[in-house]
Amino acid sequence: MTTPAQQVHELSRRLIALLEQGEPTGSEAIALRGELAVATARAGQLEDAFFQADELLKDAQRERGPEHADVDAARGVVDQVERIARETLGASGDIQS
Repeated sequence: MTTPAQQVHELSRRLIALLEQGEPTGSEAIALRGELAVATARAGQLEDAFFQADELLKDAQRERGPEHADVDAARGVVDQVERIARETLGASGDIQS
């Protein structure tokens, strides 16, 4: 089993390779960017994960329009990152119930 940090590294490597081929906002790139944002959150890099998820959503909306499936997927990524952050911060006692 890989660690969250290893997942971030592997996903980053795959994304760089994909972006070198073009299509920075294609469906495959959007999906991979979403995976990377979630992995980044799981690795505890919440600020980076929120930035990635927010940028992903903005890019998907700009390129695809508000009703496209890729935009729905990007919204799901934002939700996942928010959930991971709540779980992480709740576990460390940094937020109040």
